[in-house]
Amino acid sequence: MYHFLFPYGKPVWEEIKKTEFIMIAILTDKPSVGKEIGRIIGATKVKNGYVEGNGYMVTWTFGNMLSLAMPKDYGIQRLERDDFPFIPSEFGLMVRHIRTNNGWIPDIDAVLQLKVIEKVFQNCDTIIAATDASRDGEMTFRYVYQYLNCTQPCFRLWISSLTDESVRKGMEELKPDSFYDSLFLAADSRNKADWILGVNACYAMCKATGLGNNSLGRVQTPVLAAICRRYRERENHISSDSWPIYISLQKEGILFKMRRTQDILNKESAVMFFQDCKLAQKAQITNVSHSIREVLSPELLDLTQLQKEASIRYGLTAPEVYDIAQSLYEKKLISYPRTSSRYLTEDVFDSLPPIMTRLLSWELFPVSEKTSSIDIYTLPRHVINAKKVNVHHAIIITGIHPGNLSEKEMLVYRLIAGRMLEAFMPPCRIETTSVEAICAAQKFKAEHTRVIEAGWHDVFMRSDTVSQSGFSVNELPWLDKGDTLKVCGCNLVHKKQLPVSPFMDAELVEYMEQNGLGTVSSRTNIIRTLINRKYIRYSGKYIIPTPKGMFTYETIRGKKIADTSLTTDWEKQFAELENGMTTGQEFLDRIKVLAKEMTDDIFNTYSQRKE
Repeated sequence: MYHFLFPYGKPVWEEIKKTEFIMIAILTDKPSVGKEIGRIIGATKVKNGYVEGNGYMVTWTFGNMLSLAMPKDYGIQRLERDDFPFIPSEFGLMVRHIRTNNGWIPDIDAVLQLKVIEKVFQNCDTIIAATDASRDGEMTFRYVYQYLNCTQPCFRLWISSLTDESVRKGMEELKPDSFYDSLFLAADSRNKADWILGVNACYAMCKATGLGNNSLGRVQTPVLAAICRRYRERENHISSDSWPIYISLQKEGILFKMRRTQDILNKESAVMFFQDCKLAQKAQITNVSHSIREVLSPELLDLTQLQKEASIRYGLTAPEVYDIAQSLYEKKLISYPRTSSRYLTEDVFDSLPPIMTRLLSWELFPVSEKTSSIDIYTLPRHVINAKKVNVHHAIIITGIHPGNLSEKEMLVYRLIAGRMLEAFMPPCRIETTSVEAICAAQKFKAEHTRVIEAGWHDVFMRSDTVSQSGFSVNELPWLDKGDTLKVCGCNLVHKKQLPVSPFMDAELVEYMEQNGLGTVSSRTNIIRTLINRKYIRYSGKYIIPTPKGMFTYETIRGKKIADTSLTTDWEKQFAELENGMTTGQEFLDRIKVLAKEMTDDIFNTYSQRKE
């Protein structure tokens, strides 16, 4: 454990706890979390905007209530071409603003709560940061601390669940907040870089086109571009035709279909070959092959994978899953959800046996021979990888019974609990039988796939574990090479190539992950921002652009601000900031160069169009 030290070598926190008259402030970023931590540590007297007791005053923010100041706050009323890119010599902070009919005004709830926090801090000798255990959570605390000009010593409560045991253990293992300086540096640098690119892109586009100010950003704009590009591709789709031919064969009372190995792209040729098949009375089996493959158990869930699974299985949107996971976390049912890791550390793995014992006793899933035979005291260790854990480990349940949850909450909880069972079960073994035949000198094929050992597949019993192809059939008789079977029927099908579908949530979060757009904790807010600014909307399960979104896309199409490559390596650079391999100034210097290239690109493009 790391401590600040007094001159005589005694840990600060040990001395603080021995002091009789000291008052300690704790800041969380949600009222519900603040009140829960207050209950655990004995601060249960409810006040206006905080709780107190047992030597503690626990208060909270409503998320991130402070943001970087806008150009007007630096005395800049109007930006001219030569002012770009505009980059303050020193960034200031302002209270979060909200849009009203009279324009943007400070959020009154944020203003009032900041006054409460200021009062609490002034009455305390020491401050504990208990905001979200992440980059953004650290930035939320530091911005409040800076904005209020605080000077008290600070410590950090870093926990991965809100159970009483986890909070108490975290309070016993507090570290000086300076221990997380590099984490704040990464968050602050990213925030300033986003400001530099987003504000300059918005103002430059407005100045260059005279079309009003649209909200642009280094993440939200490439995401909008991807959604619009796919939608435009769908609109411009030119369908191509093909004509598959099927024959029906029978053996031992089992009727099955075989498909011509190559679909025909010309209708006249398709009709000719179809007539040949109709005239043919026999088909000969030319090859029968059997193969067995093992499908290993899936890894534990991170937030992105949880969002994908919930979208595919239950049609839940990414924002819904984000909120549900946060709710389950605050109800102490799961570990910290906004994680990008799918692995556990050694100490977390060692805590699993009693959790798995409870999980198996709850009968949330059909108890099969496989699941009931899991040896909880000799669990496979393949889920351990401290190097891939980064800040938080994979999402797991805490062992507290879920009780009465809403339908959607239970769906998400079962996904997490079920994945824990799957991760420690044997592989699923699948057998595929492939049959080839000749009819009227044409090659046909059929495939039948079946699960021969369910393994981890026993937990949810999902049919899509067994992949299907265009040659798949539900049943095949026993066939041998050389068998000659009667042709019972023949079909010619006209098939049209379908246009690409708009993004669904599972596809969009995967696209963002693959292209390095945002983080597990910020991707949901990016989608929300695009919806709130009326750039995109849901149409059933699909995400489509609005007319405003399409107009913005056409305006920025081809610009650097819309290119995913603009920030492809940012996460790598943030990791370097956290590890001390680069400085914040070096990173921002590179961003300034990028901002100049981006604004020059905008002005050069639109000056040429005007000419």
